[in-house]
Amino acid sequence: MSDERELVDAIAECVPYDGPHSADTVTDAARGLPALVRYLNNATGPGNARTTLKWAATAHRVLGDLGAAVHGLDQLLTQLAAASTHQASDPTLYDDRRDRPGEDTARALAAELGQLRRAASDLARSIDQARELSVHLGND
Repeated sequence: MSDERELVDAIAECVPYDGPHSADTVTDAARGLPALVRYLNNATGPGNARTTLKWAATAHRVLGDLGAAVHGLDQLLTQLAAASTHQASDPTLYDDRRDRPGEDTARALAAELGQLRRAASDLARSIDQARELSVHLGND
């Protein structure tokens, strides 16, 4: 079993796909995303790239997984927008600035998440295009 496979298994063990789910497990999983990107940034940086990016095929594999993650953002952002829209009807919701109703802010958030979905879709397409180019590269 490769180290990469073991990491995927460890993540699945810490935050199982089928749950249990809670606000804490959701925020824990989200908190892990920047840690993984930070790792990738360091591992592919100037001090490590000669080893980690020695083979052209590595970029193709990274782009594939990165693209899969970005494609998944559409569902996540849709669900966050739906939750915000639902929260807008909660009479206990407030905006901590206290100069506007929480309902208005929740609806503005849902609209902004819709814009973000479009940006994520554009990014996903760009990653796919880069991956289509990377598949043609190899080393002897």
